[in-house]
Amino acid sequence: MKSPVKAPLMRILLDGKSHREIDLATGVGFTRVATIRKWIDSFERAGFIVRKKEKGGTGHCCQLNRNREALLKVYHYPEFHDLRPEIRRVPWFCEIFTGPFKTLHGDLPELIDEMVRASHTFFDTLCHFESPDEIRKIYRQTILVNQLSGLSEPEFDEKCIYYQIFLHGVIRDIRYGGLGEGFADVIGKARASLSHEAAKLRESNTNYPEILTGETQNEE
Repeated sequence: MKSPVKAPLMRILLDGKSHREIDLATGVGFTRVATIRKWIDSFERAGFIVRKKEKGGTGHCCQLNRNREALLKVYHYPEFHDLRPEIRRVPWFCEIFTGPFKTLHGDLPELIDEMVRASHTFFDTLCHFESPDEIRKIYRQTILVNQLSGLSEPEFDEKCIYYQIFLHGVIRDIRYGGLGEGFADVIGKARASLSHEAAKLRESNTNYPEILTGETQNEE
């Protein structure tokens, strides 16, 4: 049976800070720690939290376990399903999973960070890869159109790959749920960035076709 307490309790812990057990109890509407003891114990057994003796007190403090594997368990826990968009908005949470992608070119790390917050499926996909190299190997076939059209360059191609992963993620989330706020803004920002990169490529080679500008030639 779904607990009405677990999700509100986890919402408090999502700030990543240490909380006294009595504060957790009052935070979810109770006055005694004993009332929420079974939920705190279940969180500790699952590895969601770390409990430590309260400094200068007789009670305990609880803090979310910021280990990558533990956080994924929290994220995928069925009773926290509705918290997923909120979890992805936690700044330190995303950084744990997007860290390996911070070395990518230009504004791509920033775009990836926003894509993670906006789409459950994009985040879930990213979690299966430990490095940008792994994503390049798996998704390199998605840039075939770039190569055939002549509008291809490593940094531009890489941005196209993440845009396509994100777009497919949004489409799936629309059907099955998991979209975060502002996903349409992220799509627009990514498109604008790609258009800018495409324009620079065309300037460096006049043989590149006019694409990604949203413009079409007038039909005669």
